[in-house]
Amino acid sequence: MTEVTIGVDISKAHLDAACWPSGETHRVSNDAGGFQALVAWLAPWRILRVVFEPTGAFHRAFEQALDNEGFPLVKVNPRQARRFASSLRASQ
Repeated sequence: MTEVTIGVDISKAHLDAACWPSGETHRVSNDAGGFQALVAWLAPWRILRVVFEPTGAFHRAFEQALDNEGFPLVKVNPRQARRFASSLRASQ
């Protein structure tokens, strides 16, 4: 089974998740029911990491819920993520 990386974009109302390398996406609400739906969506895969950017207070419950389920979480610094994205655009 291939290990996958999940990226999650967090907003007040919802979570947008994307799977690499398959490219599949999934949107759930940013609440307890949404966290359960996301965990169910992730269940078939062997998760290498779940990457997210802290978003004010909107990421805290998500982070706690996935940590409680044992997912390997990677919280990235928003400034570093933007700099990395900018460097990729500049090199193209």
